[in-house]
Amino acid sequence: MTKRTNRKLGGQLTVDGIALIWNVKSEPAWGTTHGDIGLRLSVMKFDEALTRHGVRKIWRELVLQFPFEKQRHASRFPGKPKVTADMLTIGVRLAIAAGWSPDGRGRPFELILEESDLPG
Repeated sequence: MTKRTNRKLGGQLTVDGIALIWNVKSEPAWGTTHGDIGLRLSVMKFDEALTRHGVRKIWRELVLQFPFEKQRHASRFPGKPKVTADMLTIGVRLAIAAGWSPDGRGRPFELILEESDLPG
């Protein structure tokens, strides 16, 4: 039995003075009932403030869905997703322009990005 590699990716990022944390929500999946789904990242405001119950305060989540990348070799297992600071920064700025508020609360805000939105 082979051991699966640890694929937990995440980190911190500052965009326009707003401290954010991000992690991989789901990896690319092809052939779903909704079509091919690209890499999905969860982004939230980073805040050290605790609630009265002693847990970290939860802000409105942003879910960035990147375009699905076709694999060159169908028999290969997918590698670790490549996430760059530029990808995240562009996605967060587009989400803010589309109405996402990092200081808000409520249901997750989902933004599906197109190839034209990303740096070449």
